[in-house]
Amino acid sequence: MEFLFFAALGWWGTRYPGWWKSFRKSKPQPIPWKPETEPWFYVVISAVGIGVGVASGLSFSNTIANNAFFAGRGLIASGLFSFAASNLLTGIASLLMKTQNQ
Repeated sequence: MEFLFFAALGWWGTRYPGWWKSFRKSKPQPIPWKPETEPWFYVVISAVGIGVGVASGLSFSNTIANNAFFAGRGLIASGLFSFAASNLLTGIASLLMKTQNQ
């Protein structure tokens, strides 16, 4: 169950390519919408997010297993670490993949 929990949090922490565009004010564009040139970006970023989430969650869980500070809160702390690690690494990966494409 821990494995599935970390996989879900890793996927939820995924930042898809172009996530920063939601912060800009959208203006009507004269060019009609066209599909993404590389649709496999989303699949790769999702797989990276799930993998990073599972790896970081399990490693953090094993690291804090006998720590008294995290007593009773180990799964929650590991889940938050899994989410944060996935969010950080997939954000960097999506930026690198997007800048490489331009």
